Amino acid sequence: MTKDLVSKSEHSSSTRESTSARSYRLVKHPQEPLEGVVNTPLALARVCELVAAGSGSVALDTERAGAFRYFQGAYLVQLRREDTGTFLIDPTAFPDLEPLGAAIGKAEWILHDATTDMPWLAEIGMRPKLLFDTELAAKLLNFERFGLGSLTEQVLGIMLEKEHSAADWSTRPLPQSWLEYAALDVEFLVDLRQALWLQLGEAGKDDWAEQEFEHLLYFEPPAPKPDPWRHVPGSGKVYSPRNLAALRELWQTREKICAAENLAPTKVLSNPALIALAVALPRGKRYMNSIEAFRNDRVGRERADTWYAALSRSYKLPVHELPSKRAPRVRGAVPDARNFAHNHPQEAERWHRLRDVVIQIAAELNVHSEVMLDSRTTRRLAWVLPDKAPEPQVLEVLQASEARPWQIEHLLDGLVKALRSE
Repeated sequence: MTKDLVSKSEHSSSTRESTSARSYRLVKHPQEPLEGVVNTPLALARVCELVAAGSGSVALDTERAGAFRYFQGAYLVQLRREDTGTFLIDPTAFPDLEPLGAAIGKAEWILHDATTDMPWLAEIGMRPKLLFDTELAAKLLNFERFGLGSLTEQVLGIMLEKEHSAADWSTRPLPQSWLEYAALDVEFLVDLRQALWLQLGEAGKDDWAEQEFEHLLYFEPPAPKPDPWRHVPGSGKVYSPRNLAALRELWQTREKICAAENLAPTKVLSNPALIALAVALPRGKRYMNSIEAFRNDRVGRERADTWYAALSRSYKLPVHELPSKRAPRVRGAVPDARNFAHNHPQEAERWHRLRDVVIQIAAELNVHSEVMLDSRTTRRLAWVLPDKAPEPQVLEVLQASEARPWQIEHLLDGLVKALRSE
């Protein structure tokens, strides 16, 4: 690490310390009166006209209802451009929001935690041409807390009301207090972006940020895992094929109900209750209430007949139709961290060496370890490379994993050395 970069990082840290000493201003309401929710073609056309005529970056956010609804997606889109104001748009009222994306054109999007919002915005026809992610910028600057509320406090001295963060945004009509909360999520994003960009420049990390933001433009969420029922939280307690069959049948039954009623899975049967039923394999409905996790799940108990019918179907399966103990492997896939530790000790030991290097260099560069190198890339290196792999081979894997040039520049030598130290 160069002396110049160290001094820039120290300057960035002192800047954050000075901002943390300021007095905070609590903001409960948007600066400007909110217009009504945009939910008609005429209103959307007006918004598109105003946005297209505006200038500067566009702050965007979405509100979802994943804890309440089965079908994921945006239930509210918040947009702000400094010279046009804030607009709250109901995406469920339109086939898509492609006209809004066209109105934004090539202007920079400002998002906080872009990978959360981009898939849902893409689903309704909106894709950025230029991007700034305030959370990613904060990780490059090694902020300890990088949630939106924490950042506005640390960087701008502004505290935001966050009381509706867990609300059901599929509710219609949306209460006024919720709309004001949603508007605040984009109210200060432009100011936050400008302040973070200055800090990135002072720390000598502006080029790194540009590489990261360019890479984000092509982000796609990971493909669903095979046998998703194996990934219910707590499923590690379910071992035998017969119990796994019960888990699968319960999960599939729950999924059908959720899809039919558009309810989040935990609004139908809690995960602890589902796992407990699959472990206990009760042989009668009367025994189900003796299982504490099920007994405590009021909503799940209302469908006791349905769950017992699912269990009964799993009991009748012949042995050759029972699921295997291990999940099917996807060709070319790298095991997750838990599988590394339990089933692949040699690769796990190599992974630990590589991970330690990533953490060490992240600390030297004063960046968050999450942004230094994607954890999946670190596992892939440990999985596909042998000990003592030559530098060109390590470089090939990093490039195939879409590591950015700044990451490769700072990590390559250390990763090669880690592979050589058995």
